[in-house]
Amino acid sequence: MKLKNISLLFASIVLAATSAFAQEETTSTEKEFNWSVGGRAYMDGVYYQDDATDLSSKVTISDVRIFAIASWGKWDSKINFSFAENRVDAKDIYVNYNFTDNSALKIGNFFEPFGIQGSISSKDSRFIGNSFSGEAFGIGRSVGVSYTTYDTKYYVSGGLFGGRIGNNQQGDSGYSATVKGVFSPIVSEGRTFHIGASVSYRKPDANGFDSKYNDDEYNREVVFTGGPEHTFLNGTVNHAKNELKLNAQLLGTYNRFMIQSEYYNNRVYRNSSWDLEFEHSTPDMWGWPSSAQDLESWYGEKRDIEMSGYYVQAGYLLKGANYKYDSSTAYVKRPGAGSIEILGRINNTNLNDIDGIFMQDKFWNGDPIKASKGQTNYSVGGGESTDYSVAVNYYINKNVLFRLNYTYMDIDNEYFRQDDSVSFVKARIQINF
Repeated sequence: MKLKNISLLFASIVLAATSAFAQEETTSTEKEFNWSVGGRAYMDGVYYQDDATDLSSKVTISDVRIFAIASWGKWDSKINFSFAENRVDAKDIYVNYNFTDNSALKIGNFFEPFGIQGSISSKDSRFIGNSFSGEAFGIGRSVGVSYTTYDTKYYVSGGLFGGRIGNNQQGDSGYSATVKGVFSPIVSEGRTFHIGASVSYRKPDANGFDSKYNDDEYNREVVFTGGPEHTFLNGTVNHAKNELKLNAQLLGTYNRFMIQSEYYNNRVYRNSSWDLEFEHSTPDMWGWPSSAQDLESWYGEKRDIEMSGYYVQAGYLLKGANYKYDSSTAYVKRPGAGSIEILGRINNTNLNDIDGIFMQDKFWNGDPIKASKGQTNYSVGGGESTDYSVAVNYYINKNVLFRLNYTYMDIDNEYFRQDDSVSFVKARIQINF
């Protein structure tokens, strides 16, 4: 959709919503209508100390957000658009119905309840961007419906989702069911501890129709990316049938000290459609293949792919009040104006599931006879990395924040054998209004 059309659509939605809300306000004295607008802008700079593969050091305005929020009676809503990279992207577009102060039903486009990093806004992230594991295994926003309830000791959220805004691929859209639960045995002044888990079962979106089989079920894929410019951590699992994502999390605060950790495990189950492949195969002069079993016995199972990652990060407030926990988000509130925060993080991300021989940019069958006859296998070599990061955040006032990050990244990727490591510095001026 062109920028002009999107702008007109956004303006129409705002005007229609304003008109409807104004009518509600004038016809009902019991339901007070409140609304506000705001946004934020990120001015970023990054400098890479390159190893072998060049990366792009630059200064840019990486994102600008404009949002409108409204509430009336037991209802509230939000519309949020991003203007990053000279295009308009829809972010949060939802409406909430609040059964009580601590429970709500949400419908629209919003974050699926998965993990810590995957459920918070970038403006509240402690580093510039999520960990590489969070980037690779996180979910982000989807269109769906969810129910959330919480108290000081627990947080539970679950939902059903049917796709993403902007999916214009041919074929059936995917779907998912995602649940997050957190238990907080300690929530007191100056001290917090919570433990939680998330699970998401997913059917990937169709990636168009396979040109050979004209079949969308056979042409679904799951893509994992992370790290600087998604270069050294980048893996694609084709012929995907469904996906299971698991997450475990720990979070604790003690006065000015905070520790946070997440573990991710991801499994993609492949679609082994040998009957379909046999139907479109041409037997050789000896009549092979004569059945779908011939293909399966020769090429082997399109094996499932498993990947994982974790990070541990700690923060300390050099200046400012103690960390404060927010039960409504199951996360720590942003420090107040004048606070200075330092952080450290270690992160391991493994996008490799390899079985066989890597040669000529392909993974060949581990059986030398089959490999000699040109048989590849279904391994995924998306790369593995261990990175170490330090950061400092200066919360100048409630509207302006300065961030500075340094990361050193060890790299192990079959496609980038000359790259052992890369290090880089990132800086951000964040303006909230």
